[in-house]
Amino acid sequence: MVSTVGQYPASQIWAMAPVLNSQHLKPTLKAHSRRPQGLRTPLLGNQFVHPGVHLPILDVFTRVGASKEWRAKTTMTVISPESGRMLFCALTACAATGQVLESRTALGCQISAPLLAMGGGVLLSACGVIPPSAAVYDLVLSLGMPMAVAMCLLETDVTRAFTDAGSTLKAFWFGALGTIIGTLVAFKAVGGFLGPDGWKIASSLCASYIGGSINYAATAQALGLTAPSLLAAGMAADNLAMAVYFGVIMSIPTEGKEATTETFTEEIQAEPEGNPTVESLALSMAAATSACMIGNWIASALPPQFSGSGLAMLAVVASAFSAIGALVTSKWGGKTSSTPTSIFAGAQSFGGALMLLFFSVVGASTQIHEALSGGWPLFALIIILIAVHLAVILSLGRWSQIPMRTLLIASNANVGGPATSAAMASARRWPSLVRPAVLVGTLGYTVGTAIGCLVGTQFLQPMLQATLLFARA
Repeated sequence: MVSTVGQYPASQIWAMAPVLNSQHLKPTLKAHSRRPQGLRTPLLGNQFVHPGVHLPILDVFTRVGASKEWRAKTTMTVISPESGRMLFCALTACAATGQVLESRTALGCQISAPLLAMGGGVLLSACGVIPPSAAVYDLVLSLGMPMAVAMCLLETDVTRAFTDAGSTLKAFWFGALGTIIGTLVAFKAVGGFLGPDGWKIASSLCASYIGGSINYAATAQALGLTAPSLLAAGMAADNLAMAVYFGVIMSIPTEGKEATTETFTEEIQAEPEGNPTVESLALSMAAATSACMIGNWIASALPPQFSGSGLAMLAVVASAFSAIGALVTSKWGGKTSSTPTSIFAGAQSFGGALMLLFFSVVGASTQIHEALSGGWPLFALIIILIAVHLAVILSLGRWSQIPMRTLLIASNANVGGPATSAAMASARRWPSLVRPAVLVGTLGYTVGTAIGCLVGTQFLQPMLQATLLFARA
């Protein structure tokens, strides 16, 4: 069945987003043309969508988030959603605190700056200091995060990145297999407690843990999952589980030399960087914003099958800029010094700071009280699913002799998508894995919904029907 939105097939809306505005959409969607204020996750946003475009893939969440009760919850905070400057100050404080604690304390070094920044956002949101949804968060997600990815890519070794992409891709498919197995095992264990629509929410979670939360929304819409309470609890539990899971995989030590600070220093010094200057930072900002713009343009020109490829196109453009920068540096850089200075010196540090801001937003958007409303069956389903996913990807990865850091990045790409996997690669000081993280994460966007729907209709729904028949017998 092909779902339609007005006169357009839903599968084509993503590709048409840059040229659509609200007047093209039918009245059924005009009533929900505002961006949902409640059930929104930073991992669900498309970084390259024009502000005036309403995405029908999110329509089911718009109806849920439009209730007066939910809007009241989001506004009853010390800092209101409209106080942009104060919210931005709180987010940057979380990011800075995380980095300072990591740099200056032994415990902070073990926890890591991204996890501390995310934890700060969770704490402020849970205590009612900042809201779980605000326009400032959208600004960080739509501009700051893509720019951070581009910044981190400008100083990495292109040839090494594409060499590492092969093992990352293999690890990604191991993770996808683990998610499918985990979904079947989890649904067999607790699916009967989720009600008649339980197979739909399990399918949506399966898609989410193959390619990120954007696939949760797409699969929910494709399977007709419209029950507001189930949608709300599922999305909130998904967000909370991802936040916890990111903390777990960021704390997993990697073996041997690859996890040490000395290795990171060697990787950076192997590239012509030098000390940042005003000139290099200005060039980095210009190149990063240009990569975002060109990547957006290329993604909008692609067929519908490549919807959601904005970050991948950004990575390609930023890689080209990186190669050009290396060529310019080798020919004209550092004529007065024995060590050539990169024209993008300092870009990774700049991008790393923006990544910490992104993790602060991820934490702030986590809605613990909504997640708890789903009850123990939903949490049990997610815990079993993720546990099996992690066990499978680590087991098959170690059997295939794939490095631990590659397995962790691939797992992050499965669960969170390209944004969080690239952020983790940057935060864990693995610059050669930023590009592969973006590439496999974008692949997850492409295949996650299809796999989730297939698992649901071919396996989960028949399992539920068989369970009901057995219970009646």
